Amino acid sequence: MELRERLRVIGKVEGSSFVVPLTQEQLGEAMGVTSIHANRILKQLQNAGVLKFQRGRVTILDEAKFRDAADFERLYLHLDPAV
Repeated sequence: MELRERLRVIGKVEGSSFVVPLTQEQLGEAMGVTSIHANRILKQLQNAGVLKFQRGRVTILDEAKFRDAADFERLYLHLDPAV
């Protein structure tokens, strides 16, 4: 969610899709988990119909489930100058 919001601000999100030029190993390091666990998380999200991760592109299939799964609050990013 955080990466998607940051990419959205700079115009790098196309509809419900965006490019993530990271390997599962790099994603795992960023999340503080092993690449095996990162793979399991991505598989669970794909199997639940939340997102599709293929060849470095993420497509959000269900925005509400994605937000719930991430328990994300974008205000902490301070991306909106009005806030």
